[in-house]
Amino acid sequence: MPQHRFASFAIALPLYRIFEYRIDDSEPVIAGTRYRLPFGPGTRSGILLEVSDRSEFDAEKIKPVEERLDVEPVLGEHILALAKWMSEYYLQPPGDVIFQCLPAYLRGVRAYQPLRVKRWQLVAPEKGQIDAVIPALERTSPRQFEICQALLSASAGLTALEFKAINANWHPVVKALEAKKIIHWDWDDKPMGPPVAPELPRLSEEQDAIVQAIEPLMRQFAVHLLDGITGSGKTEIYLRLIQNCLAHGQQVIYLVPEIGLTNQLIDRVRARFGECFAISHSGLTEYQRYQAWDRFRRAEASIMLGTRSSLFSQCEHLGMIIIDEEHDHSYRQEDGVRYHARDVAIKRAQMLDIPILLGSATPSLESIANCERDTFFRYRMDHRPTRFDPPPIDLIDVRDSRFDFGCAAKTFERIDAHLQNSGQVLVYLNRRGFAPIVMCHECGWQAQCRNCDARLTLHQSQHALLCHHCGYNQGLPESCPECGHDEIKHYGIGTEQLEQGLNQRYPNTPVLRVDRDVIASREALKSRLEQLQTGEPCILIGTQMIAKGHDYPAITLSVVLDADQALFSASYRASERLTQTLLQVCGRSGRGDRAGEAVVQTRFPEHPLMQALQRRSYREIADELLAERRLLGFPPFARVVIFRSDAQELEQALSRLETIKALLLQSTRYKELASIGPMPALMTRRIGRYRAQLCLLATDHRLLRSVLAEAWPAIQEVPSTPRANWTIDIDAYDL
Repeated sequence: MPQHRFASFAIALPLYRIFEYRIDDSEPVIAGTRYRLPFGPGTRSGILLEVSDRSEFDAEKIKPVEERLDVEPVLGEHILALAKWMSEYYLQPPGDVIFQCLPAYLRGVRAYQPLRVKRWQLVAPEKGQIDAVIPALERTSPRQFEICQALLSASAGLTALEFKAINANWHPVVKALEAKKIIHWDWDDKPMGPPVAPELPRLSEEQDAIVQAIEPLMRQFAVHLLDGITGSGKTEIYLRLIQNCLAHGQQVIYLVPEIGLTNQLIDRVRARFGECFAISHSGLTEYQRYQAWDRFRRAEASIMLGTRSSLFSQCEHLGMIIIDEEHDHSYRQEDGVRYHARDVAIKRAQMLDIPILLGSATPSLESIANCERDTFFRYRMDHRPTRFDPPPIDLIDVRDSRFDFGCAAKTFERIDAHLQNSGQVLVYLNRRGFAPIVMCHECGWQAQCRNCDARLTLHQSQHALLCHHCGYNQGLPESCPECGHDEIKHYGIGTEQLEQGLNQRYPNTPVLRVDRDVIASREALKSRLEQLQTGEPCILIGTQMIAKGHDYPAITLSVVLDADQALFSASYRASERLTQTLLQVCGRSGRGDRAGEAVVQTRFPEHPLMQALQRRSYREIADELLAERRLLGFPPFARVVIFRSDAQELEQALSRLETIKALLLQSTRYKELASIGPMPALMTRRIGRYRAQLCLLATDHRLLRSVLAEAWPAIQEVPSTPRANWTIDIDAYDL
């Protein structure tokens, strides 16, 4: 009888289990390899985890695998170990977590093929032979002669892209030269090392001291937090330490929160390190992201520059991880596999015994608390390399003001002065569209989304009402659907209306709008912001996309509109987020050779947070917020776990959570936790489904984990169906 082997596979399903299959052939098998597996009436891709010849299995009852998809594993031992930790810590389905670590291009049953590049060179090994062959081509075949001349000048050979730059119809020419045995090709598998660095900018004393402090710790695990004011030069420190890694033959993962932050950064990385980097973010196609993943995996790229999912990029010689703007909420994945990229990155660095750098002008309270516990190293950067510090925030009281396009008269006075002085102006408004409220002046009807508990936003350019939560849209009604009255009005302001108004007021000044309605890709953003690089007067309008990371020295005034809505938010993180956003936006000005100004319109200038922003530094405000969190027993001095359910009816969602709570109540220490719910979520109906949540809080992390561990085997058996599903969110970001 043939020797049967039984293999455990991870399959991308929201199930807390792995699957057993039979492997009948005798080929060597390695964990991390994908197989095509029979599953139900069809097939699925599965990643092999381990193999055994366990005798308790009945070979006739275990299905055999259909096909091995990969010649070599697509996931290495380290990434599999990291995925195992993520699954256990975040209590997420193991198959979903493991497939999260793969580029989307490889999550199906497509066979993996390394994306190698061909490189052509001349066959003749000696100069004399080359001289004898090539001159004759100049008369008989000028195009072949042109290609050979280019190869003579390129000692490393040329790729297809380089041939195309010489001759768009290069392919038949090269084929002819191959047939004559004048040139040949080979796979370009050599790692791309960094070029000779150009002359480096001079470090400030502060920057140099930090580099000198971190460099001796570059061969061991440590978390380094660069706590530097806006424009203090954190990026230059990153680049110096990257250079250190590359000089030792190591690779680097460099994460940024949004694709909007990659434009200037790409230019700086390219100027310093040439083309030895790969880029990966949501604005690229699946295939392009797969190409970046494969280049980094094969060490053709030494630096992986990207957003959250780039954290799972594989390589053999990872030497450092960088998380820029570490406080940013976009590092938290809120759907599918729930995790925080910053925290997973720290765990990955610990597993590999390498350093990780976190950087921000407004660090998260979690990171500051870790510094106070001496878990992180903290480096303060209090000065800009330029002679101007970040501008203080000036509050403009607009309680009795008349508004034009959301701006008060005093705000226009500031804008006028800076434009007349050849400055550039940034106006921040975190609301897309033309107006957030559309209602009937007669009966009070408001345009509501039919799928969500949310108002529809007027987008005048599309003559439509859109929901920013589910994407539902409808035409703008000519009369009220409730009473038939034709006096339908809009209230409030969005970036579209602001752009229209500023264009009217400043017809001779370029007005640039940056939000997700007009920016669909990194290239579109780069094109839109080219005007800023000229240094000529202009006005930049934007949402969160321009709130951080960008460095345009000609901006001399930052204006924040309608920030008051966050002052009375139900979220306990509202004060932290508002402080971070305002300081990041205001810090965009005065980064060049001219002093900057920053103004915030508010109807509540006496509010304690507004007063604090005007008079205190972020560190002082953060210390006050930490003291408040400690008193209330909120993170970072407590851990939060939320069970969420969404269903076709609210009662179904609440019932599912009541079942989970009943199982938790059987735990011996459940009553020591703080428990809230089950209760409807703040936005109860979203995308056509009703949502509810059950929240657990504990200041003792071990207590919370012990309760979960005790109840978890039973909770896993609670059905999660399309009619009423449930998920768990460990270290939830909000209540």
